[in-house]
Amino acid sequence: MARLPLLSLFAASLLVACLMTGCANMPSQSQTQIQAQEQAEQQALGAMVQVLQQAIASPSPQHLEVIARYGTDSRYYVMVRGWLVQELSGIESQLAAHGDRAPEAMRAKAEHLRAAIRRIDLE
Repeated sequence: MARLPLLSLFAASLLVACLMTGCANMPSQSQTQIQAQEQAEQQALGAMVQVLQQAIASPSPQHLEVIARYGTDSRYYVMVRGWLVQELSGIESQLAAHGDRAPEAMRAKAEHLRAAIRRIDLE
């Protein structure tokens, strides 16, 4: 029985101390560091997506290397490969619609996407 009032008094004193120091309203330093780290990771991921978008859109050996660098990273493999497959599916649909009259740029992009998929699957 004597413990209950003692625990209540201890809890109340902790609450008063916390309110007086303002700790209830301010995020701790570790929370701020975690938020900053998460924001940095989000920015890095956004930059990666922009670089990949450019590499997928423009067929070249340098862009193939960029795709391979991100596509062989186990953290991003599924995302990159899925993106490549969807892009290739769209291009192949357009190629089928154009038949033999398909623009050479479209054929080059399809081959670029196929090469990128082969490259990340083999490594």
